[in-house]
Amino acid sequence: MPVVISWDASDRVQRAAQQLADYLGKISGAHFEVVAGDGTSGIAVGLPGQFPKVPSGGLGDIHDPTRQEDYLLRSHAKGIHVIGASELAVEDAVWDLLYRIGYRQFFPGPVWEVIPRVRALSAAVDVTEHPAYYARRIWYGFGAGPWSTDAYAQWCERNRAVNGIAINSGHAYEGIIKRNKAAFDMHPEYLGLVNGKRSSSKFCISNPGLRRLVVQDALAQFVANPDLQSVSVEPSDGGGWCECDDCKKLGSISDRAVMLANEVATAVEAKYPGRFVGMYAYNQHSPPPTIRVHPRVVISVATAFLKGGYTVDQLLAGWQKQGATIGMREYYSVNVWDRDLPGRARGANLSYLTTTIPHYYEKGARFLSAESSDNWGCNGLGYYLAARMLWDVREAGRIEELKADFLDKSFGPARVPMAEFYGLIDGSNKPLLSDDLLGRMYRQLAQARKLTNDPAILARLDDLVLYTRYVELWSDYANAAGVGKQQAFERLIRHAYRIRKTMMVHTAGLVRDLPDRDKTVVLPKEAGYTVPEEKNIWINNEPFSRTQIENLMKNGMVTRQLLDFKPVSYSTDLVPATPLKLPPVPTGTMGSFSRGTRVYHTWVDKAPVSLAFTVTAGYIYGNFGDAKLSLYPSAETKGEAVAKASVAPDKQPHNILLKTAFTGAHRLEVQDASAGTGVQWPDGLPMTVQSSRDSPEEFALRWSLYFYVPKGTKEVGGYTSGPGVLLDGHGKQVYVFDKNPGYFKVPVLREESGRLWKFEQCAGLKLLMTVPPYLARNEKELLLPVEVVEIDAPKTK
Repeated sequence: MPVVISWDASDRVQRAAQQLADYLGKISGAHFEVVAGDGTSGIAVGLPGQFPKVPSGGLGDIHDPTRQEDYLLRSHAKGIHVIGASELAVEDAVWDLLYRIGYRQFFPGPVWEVIPRVRALSAAVDVTEHPAYYARRIWYGFGAGPWSTDAYAQWCERNRAVNGIAINSGHAYEGIIKRNKAAFDMHPEYLGLVNGKRSSSKFCISNPGLRRLVVQDALAQFVANPDLQSVSVEPSDGGGWCECDDCKKLGSISDRAVMLANEVATAVEAKYPGRFVGMYAYNQHSPPPTIRVHPRVVISVATAFLKGGYTVDQLLAGWQKQGATIGMREYYSVNVWDRDLPGRARGANLSYLTTTIPHYYEKGARFLSAESSDNWGCNGLGYYLAARMLWDVREAGRIEELKADFLDKSFGPARVPMAEFYGLIDGSNKPLLSDDLLGRMYRQLAQARKLTNDPAILARLDDLVLYTRYVELWSDYANAAGVGKQQAFERLIRHAYRIRKTMMVHTAGLVRDLPDRDKTVVLPKEAGYTVPEEKNIWINNEPFSRTQIENLMKNGMVTRQLLDFKPVSYSTDLVPATPLKLPPVPTGTMGSFSRGTRVYHTWVDKAPVSLAFTVTAGYIYGNFGDAKLSLYPSAETKGEAVAKASVAPDKQPHNILLKTAFTGAHRLEVQDASAGTGVQWPDGLPMTVQSSRDSPEEFALRWSLYFYVPKGTKEVGGYTSGPGVLLDGHGKQVYVFDKNPGYFKVPVLREESGRLWKFEQCAGLKLLMTVPPYLARNEKELLLPVEVVEIDAPKTK
C-alpha cells in the first residue's frame, strides 16, 4: 500500500511519512511509496482536517495543550489511518504503529535497533492514544557527548520520550540577571541582601521593581520565541535568600518564590493564554506555601534535596492543596552518585520505576523530568521501560511481559543467560560491587555468546562485555592507592573514551567530573573532554576485535572469583537472646548517629510501658526538618505505629517517651532525610539492628558490635566495604578488613560456635550472610531469630 499524505503536508509530517515507508520496507522487503491523496485508501498519515473524508475521532483541539499528543490508529479494509492532533502526535503515531508490528529501538544507536523480518505485514488496530504524562523527559545531567547526541534524540523520538508540553523549570535567576545586566547594575537593591551585602544570586522579591523586571523578562522570552510553551522562574541553586525585613514579611521561602511565579503567570496568561510558568519544589523552597499557586504555574516536586522533613507524598498533597499544577523532578541517574555502576541508580531499579511512575500519576502529577545519564549498560532497560510507562502507566502491570519482549528480541536464543545478567544488575536486587558480581556478569555473557551466531545479537553482547570491563576497571581504580591510583585512573578513562560510542557508560560526565573530585589523580590537559579527538592523547578509536572481547571475558572469569560460601536464610521473627545464657561482654557502640532511615528492633516483656530514649537530631544538616520516630509492635495487626515523636534538628539531646500497650517484638523507625540522628537508650534494653544483603546498615564513623554464631556453623561469610577487624568468640582476631569492597569468609572452629563474635573498630558495610544478620552492643541487647534461640538454648532436664 502507499503511504498517503495530504497535498499540503508540512515538512515534518512528510518526514514522518517517509520514515514509516522506509521502515515498512526494511521490515517486509517491499517498496512503499509516499504519495499525496485523500486518505481513503492506503496508509494515511497526517493531521485532522487534512483528509476530509477520514474520520478523525475528535482529534484536533490544538487550543488544549494537554491534547496535542493525541492520535489515532485505525485499520480498515483499504488501509490504516495514522492521524495525530499535532505534528508531534503524528510522529508518536508512526513509531507506535511500527512498535505494534515488531520494531524496537531499545537503546540508542543501530546496535540496539531491532528491525523484524516479516514478509506479510498486517495490522488490526483501532485505538485513540493519549499520554499519561504530558512531559516525559529522560535527559542527561552532564549532557550528551557529540558522539551520542543524534542517537539519543532518535531514541527519544522513537520511544515517545518527548515533551508534548515543554515545561522549562531549570534554575532561572542567574539567566534573568545576565539578560538584564544593565538593570541589575543600576539597581543593586534587586539582589538579595545577605550578611549586609546585595550580592546574592537570589532576588529581593519584596521589591516591586524587581518583580516588574522579572515579568517583563518572561514576556520578552515569548516574543523572542513564539513557539515557547513555558518560562522558568526557578530560583538559583543553593542558599542566599534575601534577609531584608520586607522579604521576611512575605512569609516562607516558598511563599516568596510562589509570589514571584504568580505575578509572572498572571501576566503570561493575559498575553499568551495557554502558556505555563515552571518552578521546582526543591531545596529551601520545597515545603508547601501558605498562599495559593496560580494554576498555570507547574510545580515539579523534586524527589531529592528536600527540606523541612516532608515526604514526597506530603509535598505533592501540600502543593496541590494550594492549587499548583504538579510535575515531578526525578533523578534516574546522577553520574556523581552512581558512576555508571550496576544497580546504583534509580534508573536501574525496576521495582522503583514500576512503583513510582504510576504512583505519582495517581497523586496528580502530569509532567515528569528525570535527570539521567548516557549509561545504557546499567540503566538502559530501566530507561526503556520508564518511557513505556510514562506514556501509559498501565504498562507497569505488564512489566514482566515487556522485559520478556526485550530479552527475546535483543538476544533470541541467548535470552536465558541474559535474563540472569539483567537480574544481576537490577537495582531491586541490590547488587554489591565485588569480584563475585563481576565474575557472574562475565559468565552470563560468555554463556550467552555460546548460544548464538547472530551478528546483531553478538554486537549487543559485545557492548555489554565492554560495559562489564568498565565496571571492573572502576573497581580497580576505587581500590587503588599511591602510584597505582593514577595508573588505574588512566586505564579507566582510556577505556571509557574507547567505548564512548557504545553509550554504555556516560563518558562525557565521567571525564568532566571525576578528575575534579578526586585530587589524587591528574587528567592531562591533552586528554581533556574538550580536546578534539584527533589531538586527544588518551582517545583510541580502534574498535575492539572479537578476539579482544573474548579475552576480556576469559580474563574476567579467571581473575574475578565467585562467592565460595552458601548464604543461609533466617526468619525475621525475633526474640531476646537471653535463653542462650551468653557470657557478658564489654558494651560496644553503634557509631555516633544514623542517616536516612534506620530500624531498631526492641522487645517489651511487660506492658503497658513507656520506652525512654535520648535523641539528638541534625548532626549533619539543621534544615532538613525534624527527625521522626515511630514505634511499631509486631502484634499490632494493622501495621500501625502506636507511638510517634518528632525531634528538632538542633544538635541538642531531647528526652522522649514512646508508649506501648503491646508485649513482644517492636520496631523503632528513625527517619531524618539523611540529616544525622543519634539515639541513646538505657543499658540492657534490647536494641538490635539488622545488617544483611536485603537490609544493609551502614554506621557513621567507627563502630564495634556483636553478632551470634550458631552452634555447628562452619564459616562466617558476608560482604564488607570498609576497614576493621573480626574477633572470634574468645576475642581473638581472625580477620582484618581493608577498605576494598568484596565478600569475606572465615572458618569457624567448633569451640567458637555458639558464641558472640565481634566486629571491632569497623567502618562501612558489614553484611552477614551465613549467620543471623543481627548486630547489638552486648549480649543483653541482642535479639535473634526465634528458631536459632530454640535450637541453641541449653536444654533443661
